Amino acid sequence: MKKIFIILGMLLTFQSIIAQNIDLKGKVIDSQTKEGLMGVNVYVDNNKGTVTDITGYYELNNVPKNAMIHISFMGYEKVSYKALEMPAVVALKPKADQLEKVVITAGNERQQRKGVPISITQIAAKELEETKPITLEEVLNKAPGVMMVDLGNEQHSMSIRQPISYKSVFLYLEDGIPIRTTGVFNHNALIEINHSALKKIEIIRGPYSAMYGSGAIGGAINFITKEPTATPNYNVYAMGNDVGYRKIGALASSSFNKTGVIATIDYSGRRDGYREHSDYDKVSAFIKMNNQLNDKTYIKTAINYIDYKTDMTGGLDSLYFYGQDYTSQYRFTYRKVKALRYYTQLVSNTSDANQIKATVFARYNDVEQNPHYRIKDDYKPWAHTGDPNLAHGEINDNTFYSVGTILQDNYKTGKFNLTGGVSVDYSPNSYYAKYIRVHKTDDAIYDTYQETDSLKTDYNVDVLNIGLYANAEYKISKSFKLLASARYDNINYDYQNNLGTDAYSGAPDSKDSFNAFTPKFGAVYKVNKDLSFYANYSKGFRPPEVGELYRGVKVPGLDPVYYDNYETGTWISLFQNKLVLDLAYYVLKAENEIISVKLDNGDRVNQNVAETTHQGLEFSLQYFATKELSLKLNGAVSSHTYDVYTPKGKDFSGNEMPGAPKLVMSSELKYHPAFLKNSYIGLEWFHVDPYYMDDANTQEYEGYDIFNLRMGKKFDKFKVWFNVLNLTDALYATSASKSAWGTSYRPGEKRSFNIGLSYNFK
Repeated sequence: MKKIFIILGMLLTFQSIIAQNIDLKGKVIDSQTKEGLMGVNVYVDNNKGTVTDITGYYELNNVPKNAMIHISFMGYEKVSYKALEMPAVVALKPKADQLEKVVITAGNERQQRKGVPISITQIAAKELEETKPITLEEVLNKAPGVMMVDLGNEQHSMSIRQPISYKSVFLYLEDGIPIRTTGVFNHNALIEINHSALKKIEIIRGPYSAMYGSGAIGGAINFITKEPTATPNYNVYAMGNDVGYRKIGALASSSFNKTGVIATIDYSGRRDGYREHSDYDKVSAFIKMNNQLNDKTYIKTAINYIDYKTDMTGGLDSLYFYGQDYTSQYRFTYRKVKALRYYTQLVSNTSDANQIKATVFARYNDVEQNPHYRIKDDYKPWAHTGDPNLAHGEINDNTFYSVGTILQDNYKTGKFNLTGGVSVDYSPNSYYAKYIRVHKTDDAIYDTYQETDSLKTDYNVDVLNIGLYANAEYKISKSFKLLASARYDNINYDYQNNLGTDAYSGAPDSKDSFNAFTPKFGAVYKVNKDLSFYANYSKGFRPPEVGELYRGVKVPGLDPVYYDNYETGTWISLFQNKLVLDLAYYVLKAENEIISVKLDNGDRVNQNVAETTHQGLEFSLQYFATKELSLKLNGAVSSHTYDVYTPKGKDFSGNEMPGAPKLVMSSELKYHPAFLKNSYIGLEWFHVDPYYMDDANTQEYEGYDIFNLRMGKKFDKFKVWFNVLNLTDALYATSASKSAWGTSYRPGEKRSFNIGLSYNFK
């Protein structure tokens, strides 16, 4: 009988202990975006724990009531709660320090910014939300060494470790996948980005061909899209300004069991702007669905669609520009873009040390235009020949569709991390252009045109790009890490000309193949938690573009362009992280640079005729004076020179390249007043130094300074914002150039007052 009482006592004691334990389940989200966070560590004092799934959901069973629950995630502030006080939804706050942020683009996986030996900047969700950009240069130009050039209505060119350039030396990605195929670059490609779908942006400066292949020379920009929110979120928004811009849209997002869905749709456009012939319309739509298939595997699917049409105003000569006469010299030019992108990505953690990613993607892209830059006068001022009232242009259409896959395996131990992958991209491309006859008035206005039956170009090119890559990291110690990457690309063009051999584009059918091996080596040395150094060497390449090869009377013998980049940098944190400094010095050399050389008749041909050197110091300084007041100062001091360049017997060797300001700098003073919760006010300054407008360095553009004012306030369900762009109403040109035809200036936007309102249905 005594044994029975003992057993009953033990059972009652055990039952009492069990009664003191509870089961926990809930979600962990980003405090700013409300997205569910995957991979968050949720654990108790005795290290018993779990991680969240793709929707941010977790379960912890049989937890003592009085135990402390800790929630930690790389790049976020750690929080702890008593088990009985654990909220159903835990909102983690991202760390403010740029060096503490987590980046993805550097290795196709989450890594701390200060652990990778490259120049990379992240435009975080909060910065996007408080900037409320009309065009992307409003946020991209906040990054050190970046100058996205506004050409009107989201049209643009770019400058990152390069002069202002229209060439394929920049790679644009969306969730790590190039938005366009190799060989069919478009300097206006960021028209195809859906602003409302963006969560954050990561910018790598310098060659990164070892990871992403062709085009990642001056830089690679990864536009990372939003994830579904953990709880229902429905939002409508509208904004506009006093110079004709309008935008309206809606977002819906939620998670249900193991599935999350987000969708956005919006319209933006302009009517009756300060420049004549400058209307545009853009419709954007986006949907993403995430599914947690089991404890180790999840799948993502996303679709992005853009339908865009704009008038093309072109540049102004000096008389029009400095006289602030914004009469358009082109009355009929236009650009139309349709872009559809899709991907599905399966991620499986086959073990604690190994993860496999398999991505399939597809693209459809069509750019139809009657471009102002293809209009050439019949009259030649240097020869005094031709009809001054006659010009010629073209209507063209460039289309491609793509199917492809990216397979990646990542193996990680305590000291060693190895990533290997293969990518295949098959993209048939077609292009045609027909002549138009253009009438030019005595006042230099191109007012009308007539279509002709004459085809200038008509071809098809099948583009196949196969790439193999590997990336290895080895931690020699807690302070010292080595990295090595390499990629091999095989790019094939199968060109079929649909015109006769006597046509302008009469090149015979051709098959061209380009191969490249691009390594990258780097090291990071952490002196202490406040001081680190890094160094790297990387090689970049780009093959000749389809348009550079096949739009002339013959296929030019063009070779790929190779770039060697040498870089060193440091990260310094002072005064308990109140002052953070990020420095990078680089030297980038190019061989066989493809230059568009102008002939005596005004036509251009592409030739491997130049060697160039690009070097500079990039800097980023953040100062957090108080919790409410912060200052950012970002920029680059650089030079871009021709080492060897002698087109048509003219020696430009040693000259500065045109469109290359020595200093580009941005700063931002921002205040989040404690007495007015969820509000902000910020003053921005963007500075561009003078630069030469031509290869001969005979004429210089004076540069400019622009100031912007931004403010906003969030209420319970409403959010309002007010931005004044070009606060001083400065007259400036976003780009300026000189040629045998004269000077051309692309005027920047005049002062505008922008107001926006959003309403959230929670």
